[in-house]
Amino acid sequence: MLMKKLGLVFFTFFLLLYSCKKEEAKRIDAVLSLAGLNRIELEAVLNHYKYEPQKLKAAKFLISNMRYHHSFYSVRNDDQHPLLDSLTMTADSILYSIVVSTDSLYSRSTMKELANRRSEFKKQHGIRVTEQPAKIHWKEDYDFHWLTSEQLIKHIDLMFELKKQLISLQQLPIEDFYEYVLPYRAIPDCSLVDFSDTYYRFMNKYMENIDRDSIRDVIRQYNYVIGQLRNFFPSYPYQEEIGYQELFFHGFHDCIPIANYGASILRACGMPVAIEFNSCYKQFQGRHFHAAVLNDKNKWLTFNPESSLPTFDNRAYDTANVLNIYRFMFSEQKDSPFFLKRAGEYVPDMFDIPFLKDVTSHLLKTVSLVLPYQKEGDNVLAYLAAFNSTDGVVPVTWGKVDRKSKSVKFSSVIPDRYYFPIYYSSFGKSYSFAEPFYLNKGGKIEAMRSVVNRTRTVTVSRKFPQKKGLISKSRQLIGTVILAANEPEFRKCDTVGVISTLLPPYFQDISLNMNKGPYQYYRIKTTNQSPHAYISELEFITDVKYGYENVTSATPLPIFSQADTLQEEKTEIRLMDEPLERIKWKAEYDGNPQTAPGAYPTINFTLKRPQFVTKVRLMPLNADNGIVPNNQYELLYWKNGEWKKISEQLAKFNYLVFDVPQGALLWLRNLTKGKEELPFYLDDEGKQVFIYS
Repeated sequence: MLMKKLGLVFFTFFLLLYSCKKEEAKRIDAVLSLAGLNRIELEAVLNHYKYEPQKLKAAKFLISNMRYHHSFYSVRNDDQHPLLDSLTMTADSILYSIVVSTDSLYSRSTMKELANRRSEFKKQHGIRVTEQPAKIHWKEDYDFHWLTSEQLIKHIDLMFELKKQLISLQQLPIEDFYEYVLPYRAIPDCSLVDFSDTYYRFMNKYMENIDRDSIRDVIRQYNYVIGQLRNFFPSYPYQEEIGYQELFFHGFHDCIPIANYGASILRACGMPVAIEFNSCYKQFQGRHFHAAVLNDKNKWLTFNPESSLPTFDNRAYDTANVLNIYRFMFSEQKDSPFFLKRAGEYVPDMFDIPFLKDVTSHLLKTVSLVLPYQKEGDNVLAYLAAFNSTDGVVPVTWGKVDRKSKSVKFSSVIPDRYYFPIYYSSFGKSYSFAEPFYLNKGGKIEAMRSVVNRTRTVTVSRKFPQKKGLISKSRQLIGTVILAANEPEFRKCDTVGVISTLLPPYFQDISLNMNKGPYQYYRIKTTNQSPHAYISELEFITDVKYGYENVTSATPLPIFSQADTLQEEKTEIRLMDEPLERIKWKAEYDGNPQTAPGAYPTINFTLKRPQFVTKVRLMPLNADNGIVPNNQYELLYWKNGEWKKISEQLAKFNYLVFDVPQGALLWLRNLTKGKEELPFYLDDEGKQVFIYS
């Protein structure tokens, strides 16, 4: 009986192995048939390795997965930018000579020598960088149409030479070696100029005295080299990409090329590295591309090339604010939307990639979720989307529709997030297949309120909730005192005011005790426990009855509702120690609520002679997400897969009044400025409740 079971297991294994080999052979044939005149180059690679089974298998892996790899490319040559090549080679040589001659890269003497050599380099060559424009002749095509046998053979040989040298690569499962070390691309569609041999020549020399099997040591050295070389050169002067030498400049990079070059160069040093990105953030805009490296415990550790190191607990990666995380693979991922979709089905651009793998669970808890799906149509896929103020909503994960059970299953959903269940028409228009919901920390659905056919009049005062970090900074101002004196040293001074409560994020007055006044010198002094003046705007107020000449109009206090009886005090006026034109460079006078002199413990106000200050009108540091007078706003509500406009208004005060559908999920947009916005609904008392408060 046991023998029969073992026989069945072996038979199944060989059947799967045969099936995989047959599938790979089909894909290779497909690529070769598409390669046209370049077929001879790809076949030359296969023939070259016909007596080396391991390298042949690697070549087959690369070629069989080439079908959808496509980008701009340029073959590097000596005529592209000779001056730049010369200067970067010189800087590289200077740094290398220092690195190999010192026992400590971070010692005072090493840093001093680096500074001196950089200074000499800049003096000689700083201006020359811009003398010659970068010239790269770009083409766009599929890899199988232009990659040469020489490039591929050189690349494969190098990767296997690294495998022979490094114990960590010898112990790496062969499938991971193929996927995370062997590929000549790190991100699909990223332009190709350089290959592993170029990266190896550049970086490998710096790794000679490093434990090459230590992930942290190799990445630390990479970060050091790039950071030091970047200090040799000015801001990026060219209008186009030039290849890995972009790393030598400030200003050109965002997280995509940083991750792309970092992964490519580290792979050429023998590191199993992949690029990942988050589909969006809970509250903010954009996405972030980072790198992940596989350690000897088969655990993925995230890091940002150039600026951070991988840690075992991934504590450097902020998981609290991200949606699903995807990894770029080199091989085709058959369970990705690109392959799952029916012919002609629309797939959002972010997911219409053959090489996408959901790896959220290596950083976050995920759950599977089955939702009812009653919609007609022939789409295979449905999505869970998250709010995004640029696009309205962004799909973050997909599920396959089961028409029989009238349901859709999502296999990787992050709890503690709000989701919009949507599907797409063949023309790319989104529709709802269920109401938005909150998936709580336990993985249970908490439904939002349903819209009813009634309206209510509401008052709104914000487009985004207050941020915890800024509330904390405002709280640190409690205990701040306003001192007044008639000598500049403040040896003898009076406490004329104090901040005793948490300041809300708008202008308010602190009345001052002027019983012993007037005073020539005023000082706002924060506490010893929190010596940071997180005050974004500040005005010293006096009374018009004093007849002072050094005055100007005061900023009116905010008005938050129609019932608000607060009126501008006609006798109040702003006292000035200098003309505004001279002091508006200071953070507390620049008119921007998002800046403050937080690096300093005090703010001084010095008059030419003693004068009465009756109040200080101030605002704590904040994100400026309240209603701003004279800004244009638009209110929308969510209905059937899209945001529908209710109305548009120009704000006169610090609030807006709208008639809205009862129970609706609302989105208030500032059309004048700012990007931070978040949906909200209104509770029974008409108070705004943001989806992430």
